[in-house]
Amino acid sequence: MITQTTTETELKGLETLLHDLQQLPVHFQPHRDRRGAQDGALFEGLRRAQLDGTRFLTYRTEGVARGYLAWTALPVGSLARLDHVYVMPILRRRGVASRLIARFEQEIAGAFDGWVVAGPGDTCAARGLMARYGARAPDCTLR
Repeated sequence: MITQTTTETELKGLETLLHDLQQLPVHFQPHRDRRGAQDGALFEGLRRAQLDGTRFLTYRTEGVARGYLAWTALPVGSLARLDHVYVMPILRRRGVASRLIARFEQEIAGAFDGWVVAGPGDTCAARGLMARYGARAPDCTLR
């Protein structure tokens, strides 16, 4: 089941997923600078992001967070920015990320003109993948 994550209890459920992400290089982590952080610091980072406008959609099974999608409204124009999608490794390649993205698109329909993907860890391949799901076409020119 995919739900909006709005309460502190729901946000705390994302801490476990962030612990998994701490094993990745820093430039692939959402809410960077959390490497080695304790649960309280991870929760505060999520809460601060939420207060700053980040919205979370969480995929849960048996009441446990198994994946999430974070997004924000861009301050200019009428676009939403998909900031991060994460699914536990055991559930990958089962359509969970696709379902999170589909729900995200439902959430922004009518309120935004479209969505983009940007940020650290953003690659031409990732942007191409997201374009298949409806993100604005990626600009993959050589720099």
